Amino acid sequence: MAYRPVFAFPLFFIGLLAALTAACSTNSTITHSYVDPLLSKLELKGVLVIGVAQNRENQIVFENMFVKALAPHGVNAVAAHSLLPNAELTADDVIEAAKNNALDTVLVTRYIGASTEEVYHPGTIYYGVTPMYGAGYYGGFPGYYGHAYEVAYQQPVWTSNTTHEVIADLYIADTHEHMWQAVSDTIKAGSTDKLRHDIIASLIGDLKDQDLLQ
Repeated sequence: MAYRPVFAFPLFFIGLLAALTAACSTNSTITHSYVDPLLSKLELKGVLVIGVAQNRENQIVFENMFVKALAPHGVNAVAAHSLLPNAELTADDVIEAAKNNALDTVLVTRYIGASTEEVYHPGTIYYGVTPMYGAGYYGGFPGYYGHAYEVAYQQPVWTSNTTHEVIADLYIADTHEHMWQAVSDTIKAGSTDKLRHDIIASLIGDLKDQDLLQ
């Protein structure tokens, strides 16, 4: 990925499941972030983006979305599935593919799990008010107030918020050094593609906050 000027390009390595793209999403929160100070001093050329998912189709969709989201930042990112067609991969397979394609970093994202919270929304009463035609038309405030009337009532409801947690880690291909990590909690608000977009946006947002992306 295109990091700040120190980098010829930034980096990103990610993976995750089926249920998981712009600036930080309001549906996502970075709950943990770590970056090695040495990362900003490296001249990096490319990143292998990996989505760790049980379902191959989900992996492909996620990796493609992540690569596309990194492109505007000048990142030379490559989706792992385009270089590694086999679903079952070892760490050696990943490192070898990165080196053979001049990608000096690997970014891995894993899906941790989901939690559901019940949220109570109290009912709301909406009022309308009869127009006042003069200061003394209704005999002052008490009379005027008595002409307010209920327009609508919204029943109280319970809703469920499902939060999906993912963890992303960035490694140097040659040395296997762990250089960056972020944990994202994202509330699903819409389709699965929207969820993926929000997760990727939050991770890219953290890279920007860490001054690793332009």
